[in-house]
Amino acid sequence: MSTKNYQNSKKNSNEKFHIHTTIPKQIKDLIDKYSDMEDKDGNKVFGKKSKVIERALELLDNYYNPKENGIDVIWCRAREELNMVLVGKTTFLSYISGNTKKAYTDNIAVEAVEWYNGKRIEEMDLEEFLNGLKGMWLTANYFRKIDIIKYDEGAIQMAFNHDLTREYGKFWAEYFKALLEKNLSCSVQKSIRNESFYLIIRQE
Repeated sequence: MSTKNYQNSKKNSNEKFHIHTTIPKQIKDLIDKYSDMEDKDGNKVFGKKSKVIERALELLDNYYNPKENGIDVIWCRAREELNMVLVGKTTFLSYISGNTKKAYTDNIAVEAVEWYNGKRIEEMDLEEFLNGLKGMWLTANYFRKIDIIKYDEGAIQMAFNHDLTREYGKFWAEYFKALLEKNLSCSVQKSIRNESFYLIIRQE
C-alpha cells in the first residue's frame, strides 16, 4: 500500500458520521446500562454511549461473519445452533473402537480442567477442580445444566441435567466417578435418573 493510500485508509477509519434515529426505551436502558458499567477498579468498561453501540455492532458482525472472525466464533455458533459437542481425540477413539469404557481411562479430562482453570491439578483443591469440570463440560455442550452443592458434613453434590438417554447419564456418571476417585482421592456415589444424574463426592 502506498503512503497516500495508507493515509486515506486511516482517514476513512477515523471518519465520524451522525446518525439520527429513535429507539425504544428498553434499548436506551441497555445502552445506559453498559455505558455506566465499571470494572473492579471503578474504570468505565466501554465509556461513552457511542462506544457501547460500536462494540455491540462488532459483536453482531462477529456472530454473522464467523469465517472472518476466527474458529472460536464458529464453535460457539455450532454449539448453540447445531447442538454439537466438543470431543477429545482420545475419548473419540474410544467411542469408535466400540469400547466406550476405555474412555474412562484414555482421556484428557485432567488436562482439560487444568487448561480451563489455568493451573495444575496439584495446585487445585476439590472445589476448584469440580468448578473447572463444570465449566469445561458446559462449554463442550454435554449438559444443559450442572449444579454444585456443598453440604455441612463435607460432602459435595453435583447434579447433571441433560436431554438425552438414561444410558448417556450412566456413561458420564461412571466417567466422572473414575476420574475423581483416581485423581483426587475421593469416594463417589452415583444416582441415575432419566435426564439427569447425581454424584455425591466425599474426599478421603
